[in-house]
Amino acid sequence: MELNIGADFSLDPAGRYYADGPASGEQFRELVLKPLLEKLGKSEKLLITLDDGVESYGSSFISEGFGGIVKYGYMSSEELLSRLEFIYSDEDYEFFEGRIREIVSEAKFGSKEYLSSKADR
Repeated sequence: MELNIGADFSLDPAGRYYADGPASGEQFRELVLKPLLEKLGKSEKLLITLDDGVESYGSSFISEGFGGIVKYGYMSSEELLSRLEFIYSDEDYEFFEGRIREIVSEAKFGSKEYLSSKADR
């Protein structure tokens, strides 16, 4: 299964929570990444294109979007990292792959209860 963040989510992924804008890490995690991971078989990988039209990723987006999978107890950092594969043609995006891997590795499994920050929850 494949996910192109720029084409399938936003060319400008930014912010941590819904209130931070229309393409936040929380929105990405809850509406895109988590559902895709739930559809995968245990040994399948999600191929994620990082650089197709996306200029950058902030730490808050990465932390909430990827690290939140672990922090809110959806899956362990080891399981998440084993199921993700990153694709990019611009070698500068190796930095973002490294940041994602670092943040996910450092996240503490189930350390927080997820409460949506959406205003209409």
